[in-house]
Amino acid sequence: MAKARASWQVLPHGPLTELADGLWTVDGSLTGMPLPRRMVVARREDGSLVIHNAICLDPEQLAALEAKGPPAVIVVPGAYHRLDARAFTERYPEAKLFCPAGARKRVADVVSVHGTYDDFAADARIRLVHLEGTRSLEGVMEVHADDGVTLVFNDAIFNLPRMSGLFGMVYGKLMGNAGKPKVTTVGRLLLVKDKAAFRAHLERLAETAGLRRVLVAHGDPIGDDAGGVLRTVAGAF
Repeated sequence: MAKARASWQVLPHGPLTELADGLWTVDGSLTGMPLPRRMVVARREDGSLVIHNAICLDPEQLAALEAKGPPAVIVVPGAYHRLDARAFTERYPEAKLFCPAGARKRVADVVSVHGTYDDFAADARIRLVHLEGTRSLEGVMEVHADDGVTLVFNDAIFNLPRMSGLFGMVYGKLMGNAGKPKVTTVGRLLLVKDKAAFRAHLERLAETAGLRRVLVAHGDPIGDDAGGVLRTVAGAF
């Protein structure tokens, strides 16, 4: 993925979609890579917005976003998710940017970082935590909404469908990275440094009280038996 873009460049994306009160998503695509991506927007107690994995939006959807509240926090959830972060900070200069501690150096290469997940001021609706076993390269955003708790992952878990074409054949079928929620080959190689600690953290997250859904940056949302799915992913790792 490209390092970052300073200008506001819109790639194909869908509408801002409400999942629960104060929780929205936008699904988009990337140039030259048939991999879907997802932005998650959550509203804090004070009415401001947290933008997780920012995607530059067209004028209509940008207006819809701004109508939900002022963007106050931009979360860059990993070292390879910097593409639209700089453009967002240019458009919303008052917003604070946070990223996982282990990704800070690479993120700071392209955009100013105000703090890591440990510095984020959690409230009753949103908190950021590092994923154990990843050396703080990745984390999870926990969102409390009216229908329960949503856990937002980045690259630690994918949930890609079966895909056609060369990418689908190589990355999906041959590398075994598609067809169900899982830790991908790339995730195993680049993110997970302590398998036991990572597995144990997933198992604890699976027991989150009121867990309603799991969202991932790449792939389908997990809504049915989200806790059971996390336990399965942990058990297969």
